[in-house]
Amino acid sequence: MQSRGGPLLLAVLTLASCRRVIVPQQKQPAGQVVPATTVTPPASAAASVAPVSSAVAATSAARVPANDANSVDVAPDPAAQPPSSTSTCVRQSAQQFLIDAHLHNRALTTAEAHSEWRTRLQRSIRYRTEQYGYYAGFGSRVWNPRPLAHQMRVTKFAGLPLVLHERVIPALRCVEQAIERDCREVPYQPRSLGGARQTNTYFGGDVSNHVYGIALDIDPLDNPCCNCVEPWRSNPRCRGKKPDWERMAMPQCWVTAFEQYGFYWLGHDELKDTMHFEFLGDPRKATDAH
Repeated sequence: MQSRGGPLLLAVLTLASCRRVIVPQQKQPAGQVVPATTVTPPASAAASVAPVSSAVAATSAARVPANDANSVDVAPDPAAQPPSSTSTCVRQSAQQFLIDAHLHNRALTTAEAHSEWRTRLQRSIRYRTEQYGYYAGFGSRVWNPRPLAHQMRVTKFAGLPLVLHERVIPALRCVEQAIERDCREVPYQPRSLGGARQTNTYFGGDVSNHVYGIALDIDPLDNPCCNCVEPWRSNPRCRGKKPDWERMAMPQCWVTAFEQYGFYWLGHDELKDTMHFEFLGDPRKATDAH
């Protein structure tokens, strides 16, 4: 998570947010093609995938030491090509086995349940490694020898620079187009975004999806993590019993748009982390290129 409150608050929040109990989200029809929508970068993001030095300078986590195998490095990769601008967006749900793998072992009361969770976790780590790259200390290079750092790109979302894994950027473009199309009656302009991160902040053997470059945080101060540490817990939006989307400034319409294209919203989580979305869909199915 990236907060205007400073790096100390960031560290505290992310450490506290590692133990998650996931509440199932509403399912979207898997594999449903949206025929009228094509993936075209917004005018404000003409170079949305190009890792340009000016965008890196504007993104706090974009440049770290090159000799760190787990660093977020957005140097140009000649082998990587931007997604086709004529691809058709495909709706899909977050994959349930990836949601289930978030369950922390403290929520498991028996040795059998803990063993089953470890199996789910290892499946999740293997899947993320195969799809996105190897993170040192987790999984195996045999599954995918390419470091995550080599696949991070600077893109733009809502006009703001953001570093994410290149394979989830097409899905994010689909989300942005859905927001522009369906959320006009509830305008909202983010002021702060956080994306890829080089350091794992999860305990218990799991890996944060920020490390894989498939998670983003939107306006941490305005969209609080209500069951995390201060100052979020005392945020006025967190008081009282209310629907999850009323705990944030971001419109509910945005949550719907993200969930249509494989993202999971951690407002469903017991921590009520309303700022956080992570792509748990299949990146191979994000668009139907033609």
